Amino acid sequence: MSTTPWYKQFWPWFIIFIPAGTIVACVTLLVYMSDKGPSMVVDDYYKKGKAINLELSKFDRSKALYLHADLFINDGVVKVSFTKGDSLNPPALKTSFYHTTLKDKDVELTLTPNANGDYSGVTDLLEDGRYTIFIEPINGEWKLKENITLPYENAFKIKPEYK
Repeated sequence: MSTTPWYKQFWPWFIIFIPAGTIVACVTLLVYMSDKGPSMVVDDYYKKGKAINLELSKFDRSKALYLHADLFINDGVVKVSFTKGDSLNPPALKTSFYHTTLKDKDVELTLTPNANGDYSGVTDLLEDGRYTIFIEPINGEWKLKENITLPYENAFKIKPEYK
């Protein structure tokens, strides 16, 4: 009976392939992840932490004004209507949509008043997903916040509560 050399048989190569394939996969994943690391949403945590106290006073101001608003988003048109409280009729609203996970999907939009007293603007950058939205006047006197999920057919009810 003649035996063939080990390198001509199936099972040694099969056993060698498993660890070799694992090493190749790990090196490939390591190279990929080093190039595509997570994007930093906030670079300077210390300054952001100090600014939180200023932010909270803006939310308290919106509570004092008893601001309530309806937010409509339909086909790229964003509209804000104040339903309660005194918005102090700002000349424009700064509306920021922050995607919960991807910084590239964040959108900032300036809404201007129309004849009905509503504030509206147009954007084609909003995609389906979860967002945290901040609404504030251009002068930054008060601020509203709400978590939303797009798409949504009805109006989002925005209340002066910090969440």
